[in-house]
Amino acid sequence: MFKPPNKKGDEKVESLLSILPQPFYNKITKLWNELEKNFNVNWVKNNVPFPHITWSVAEEYKVNDLNKLLKKATKELDSLTIKTEGVALFTGKKLTLYIPVKPTKEILNFHEYLWNLVNVNESKLNEYYSPDNWFPHITLAVEDINKENVGQVTSYLSDKKLKFQIKLESLSLVHRELGKKVEIDETFGIPKRRKRKK
Repeated sequence: MFKPPNKKGDEKVESLLSILPQPFYNKITKLWNELEKNFNVNWVKNNVPFPHITWSVAEEYKVNDLNKLLKKATKELDSLTIKTEGVALFTGKKLTLYIPVKPTKEILNFHEYLWNLVNVNESKLNEYYSPDNWFPHITLAVEDINKENVGQVTSYLSDKKLKFQIKLESLSLVHRELGKKVEIDETFGIPKRRKRKK
């Protein structure tokens, strides 16, 4: 997921992401509220307060006329439908609890296209989101999920119906400066699927 800057010298972070449409936006927000109420797990809700899928993260996208480029690029894309089911866990230095998105060829190609679009001019992209490493997901908890509470939280979520089919029709450029709220710089609509000329 898109994570804000958290250390000195890391003053700003930019990201390309797709904010979930309704009713799924509200469904995920409701889950965040339940996790806060029942387990005091609220880092995601308080820091990146819109349910989303992250395509890439950078200290800075060093792309000339980025907004113009993204506006043009999204016109070449088709909206895509993603499928989710269940709950999973990224392990490592920090645990991340998430809803996995089925990594279809369509979504992987979509991601790679966006990655290559901004992976230019020494843009400092986070390699976690590179095509070789990236796994599509919707984050439910990170930072305040740990070995002590992950079992209870996972058990609670196991009873939830998280099998969704979500149509993504927008791409947003966002940023966050250290100590400030996430700001959406621009949102670009992705055209509905259309027939391609042969």
